[in-house]
Amino acid sequence: MNLERALTVEGWMYEPELEYLAHAASTRKRIAEIGSWKGRSATAMALNTEGIVFCIDTWSGHLESSEHFSVDCFKDFLKNTKDIPNILPIPLESTHAAAIFKRYGFQFDMVFIDGLHHFEGVVDDIMAWRELLAPDAIFCGHDYGDENWPGVEKAVKLLIPNFHRVPETNIWTTEEL
Repeated sequence: MNLERALTVEGWMYEPELEYLAHAASTRKRIAEIGSWKGRSATAMALNTEGIVFCIDTWSGHLESSEHFSVDCFKDFLKNTKDIPNILPIPLESTHAAAIFKRYGFQFDMVFIDGLHHFEGVVDDIMAWRELLAPDAIFCGHDYGDENWPGVEKAVKLLIPNFHRVPETNIWTTEEL
């Protein structure tokens, strides 16, 4: 797995988590990442897939911010992902982007949720994006079990009946491990 560049990008994703995402992405062609911030996990996935990583984020500057688009945060993302041709940033709220993809019948073979972390936000993301999963897709997300974000665990337990937790990470996944 190619993780060198991803490890240089600021973020909260630990190396074992990046390893999982890179490995999962290596067998996928259409990947949606919900919440990309500065591009750490996007870089790990994009440099390990032959497909495209669609990065959906408002780039508001903080996970739970109510601010609008932040030029500086988006500039950081673009700087960190420069010259990675298979990253496509989409500066929209998650559910709006999902509605557009749904309208055109688009499906993904991997969806990674790491956007809003409060219960209602995670529920909205899961509900919106699970409709866009191709058969045998990987549906996964970050911050499961993190005491700072109890809404993530609550939403996953409620809506993803057969999820697994990737060992030594805070990633939940529908992939058989």
